[in-house]
Amino acid sequence: MEDVTLIEVINFCIKHILEIIAFISIFVEFAPIKLHPISFILDLINKPVREDIAKLKESITENINEVRKDFKKDLNAVQERQELEEERISELIRTNEMNEISRIRWEIIEFSNSITNGQKHIRDEYRHIKDENRRYHELIKKYELSNGLIDEEMEKINAHYESNKKSVNVYF
Repeated sequence: MEDVTLIEVINFCIKHILEIIAFISIFVEFAPIKLHPISFILDLINKPVREDIAKLKESITENINEVRKDFKKDLNAVQERQELEEERISELIRTNEMNEISRIRWEIIEFSNSITNGQKHIRDEYRHIKDENRRYHELIKKYELSNGLIDEEMEKINAHYESNKKSVNVYF
């Protein structure tokens, strides 16, 4: 190997001082000069990324807020439809129960007339009419309706049943 003297090394360093400083500055940060090449390069790279992230975050926040508004609007619409459906169902139930009241009235009156006309019935038919009368009274109480004729007819039916219930006949 060739011997290099100290003067040659110093001359080389003087000629290439800028390159040496640049190379050393990659690994060493000089505080008074505030030359931070690595930090500066990282900042240059990260600045657009941070801006993109901030824009993306803002966009996501806006989208979430719009989704919330749409969800609240849809929820309100569903609640309104549900309330309408509940009203319709309540009206259908009321109509059905009013029809049931009418049907029971007719059945009790028909049964009372058949007894008056001498037609014979089995015990289960009497029990059925008594059950229908209980259901009838539940419904008229629920809707606060008045009653009169049906109670009179049931008195006839009950009196006929009581007078014949000890009979051994299937029909009475």
